[in-house]
Amino acid sequence: MKKLLILLFGVFSVFSFGQSKYEVGMQKAMQQWQSGQSKEAVAMLDRIAMSDKENWIPVYYKVFISITEGFGNSQADNIEDIVVANRVLIDQWLEKGGSEWYVLKGMNETLELITDPMNKGMVQTPIINRAYDKAIELDPTNPRAVYSVASFQINSAKFMKVDMPYYCKMLEKSIELFDKQKSDVPFYPSWGKDWALKTQELCKGK
Repeated sequence: MKKLLILLFGVFSVFSFGQSKYEVGMQKAMQQWQSGQSKEAVAMLDRIAMSDKENWIPVYYKVFISITEGFGNSQADNIEDIVVANRVLIDQWLEKGGSEWYVLKGMNETLELITDPMNKGMVQTPIINRAYDKAIELDPTNPRAVYSVASFQINSAKFMKVDMPYYCKMLEKSIELFDKQKSDVPFYPSWGKDWALKTQELCKGK
């Protein structure tokens, strides 16, 4: 499951120049995660975050790991605890992390939703929509924000009426944005295109 998640997300962009202590540590954390050592990866990310308290990226990946693992096992007994712990970190970094952190907020609230969609849908859906809408407002070119809005709506079609052509077109836009995304910041989030392409299969014939 862990290797599959890594392949789907394509989460990290590693720059080969200037191997700083930070970059070496981040690479090690990513490698640990890829090899299925999530606890070790999170511990490494915690150490990096403690030594660079103004940098949101190590904490971002710590939350990201817990969310994606939760998606893989949404009925685990500790999911509620994970969601609550993530909320604390997300609230701390929303202002500084901007659009990327609002995407994480939407994902974390989606994790809460999928534990009991029938009973939590009415409460969670508006929270998720607001988070993703804010992510787009802060950065309309963020492919993860555009993808997340489209994906959430498309996957909600099994529960409610959705304007599929509109959101499928939005999904296409996100794929275009993924192809254009660039960042000079090491380990800046780059995941999402593979998920967008997979979600696009739901648009066929719609």
